[in-house]
Amino acid sequence: MAEPSDIAEVIKAVQDDITTIVRGEVALVADEIKGEAAKAGIIAGLFGGAGYVAISAIAVLFSAFAFAWSIGYQAWFGLGILPALFWGFLTMGVLMLLIAGLLGLLGSRAPKPGAPTRSIEDAKEQIAFVKETISQASADAAAQPILAPRTKQPELG
Repeated sequence: MAEPSDIAEVIKAVQDDITTIVRGEVALVADEIKGEAAKAGIIAGLFGGAGYVAISAIAVLFSAFAFAWSIGYQAWFGLGILPALFWGFLTMGVLMLLIAGLLGLLGSRAPKPGAPTRSIEDAKEQIAFVKETISQASADAAAQPILAPRTKQPELG
């Protein structure tokens, strides 16, 4: 028959095992999320690169190509210098926004990070195991007769 101190030891052992399982699951999730975070970092880098390229292109090439368009508008349509500059800069602005949109589209189509499926499945298995163990331990404990607490015998003498 099981002694009350044995049951306390079993409960303590189960608690220790559950703590170990939970710590292992947390470590597994952390390892799996690191890989997914790397994918998210790549996507963020693509979007950051799109923004950087858009700003750099606007700062460096915008003026040069806008002036080139302006010269074209002046020659093709016989416009004065101010209307030609307006249409040249407007055309260049629209083109640079199209390029930035294309880079953003490429970033949005990159592979997305997924859920930690392996960790989720492992956690479900662990939960099922713990539930089964608890129900089995409960059934075993119910089958054991409850012992009356021991009373200390008075010492003679």
